[in-house]
Amino acid sequence: MDNPLQQSVLVLNSGMIPIEICSARKAVLDIFRRIAIAVHESALVLRSPSVTVRVPLIIARVTYHKIPKRAAALSKWSILQRDDHACAYCKRRAPVSELTVDHITPRSRWRREMGANPPYEFNSWQNLVTACRRCNSQKGNRLLGELGWRLDPWPAEPTYLPQLVISRQRAERMGWLEYCGYNVKLVEAALD
Repeated sequence: MDNPLQQSVLVLNSGMIPIEICSARKAVLDIFRRIAIAVHESALVLRSPSVTVRVPLIIARVTYHKIPKRAAALSKWSILQRDDHACAYCKRRAPVSELTVDHITPRSRWRREMGANPPYEFNSWQNLVTACRRCNSQKGNRLLGELGWRLDPWPAEPTYLPQLVISRQRAERMGWLEYCGYNVKLVEAALD
C-alpha cells in the first residue's frame, strides 16, 4: 500500500468485540487522543520530527462498551453477502457476475401459496436467496417442492453488522481473524 495512513484498521469496543473498520489515520489520532489503544501493530512506522509510532492493525476503544445496532438493508449485495456468494440450491460459490437473487416463492404463486396474511413479505430476507443463473433458470416460477429441492438452512435476516462483512483471506492477512468470532460475517469470496 502506498500510503500507510489509508490502511484499514479493525476497531474493537472495550469488550474486544468488533464494531467498525476505520483508516490508520483515524486510528492513530484516536490513540493520541487517548480514546483508543493499539491491540496489534504492523511493521510500518510513521515518523515525524518529534514522534515515531507504529501503524496499528487493531485498536480497542478505552471506554466504549456498546455494540452498534444497525439493520442490514435488503439489497442484492446484502443477499449475496448473507449467502456467502454461493447458490442456495446447488451450493456452488461463484463470482457476482454469475449470481442472481431468486424469490423462493415466485410472484405468480405468492397469493395462492401464502394466503391473505403471509408471515413475511414478498421481498423479504425469508423469500430471497442467492442463485446461480443455471439454478434460477431451471427453477423458473415453480416451488421448491415441485422440483424436489430443499433449502438448508432457511434464509433469515442477518445477525451481523452490515459494515463488518470481511473476506477470510483479508482477516488472516491483517491479523484480525481471532477477533472475528462475533459481530462479523466472514466470507470466502474475495471482497477486497
